[in-house]
Amino acid sequence: MKKSNYIVFDVETGGLSPEKNPITQYSAVVLEPYNLTEIDRYDVFIRPYNDLVIEEKVLEATMVKMSDIRNGISVEDFVNTVTEFWKENCVSIQAQGRLIPVGHNVTFDIGFISYALQYVNPKITFDKYHFPNIIDTMMLGKLLWNKTGEEKFTLGECCSRAAISLVDAHGSMNDVEATADLLRYYQRRMRNGDSSVVKVKNRKRGQEFFEFKCAADRK
Repeated sequence: MKKSNYIVFDVETGGLSPEKNPITQYSAVVLEPYNLTEIDRYDVFIRPYNDLVIEEKVLEATMVKMSDIRNGISVEDFVNTVTEFWKENCVSIQAQGRLIPVGHNVTFDIGFISYALQYVNPKITFDKYHFPNIIDTMMLGKLLWNKTGEEKFTLGECCSRAAISLVDAHGSMNDVEATADLLRYYQRRMRNGDSSVVKVKNRKRGQEFFEFKCAADRK
């Protein structure tokens, strides 16, 4: 892949459905692709739009306050400024020069962002500025730590396993910074290697495997 910056992002919302609940906060940091050093950031509160509902119980579970939301920007200004932020940090908006999206359970966040983009301008899509392949730090955590099937893989649980400090979870920028540190942790683990990984040798493949299976089935 050509040089592409990573964008680690998170949204706070008024509920669990993009069609019923709005984004209330969007935060992101952009990381260069080699050592994951931060090169830019964006953080904003967004006022309600399209008569979408902010549920009181959801606000109680996050750090977002209604006063923050009321003092935020319109969804139109959000789309205009965030797309400019994305464009500035893309190597190019063609093919592999787009931003590589990173988040914890990131498809949830993308659904809300995509709804807001389409509400303001149906011609703007998330994939215009972001590479379609995503990096989900929750899924990486499952690969690394899922040993019994009983483990939890919230951002807080994954950060705890990686000895990363997460202060005031469910504050959008706090979650972004912790997710960026988690990504750096996974990068170190992958680059340094892990002797506990079991390597499978002499695996049959391709035509050899096909012929072996067919021969076995005929017996």
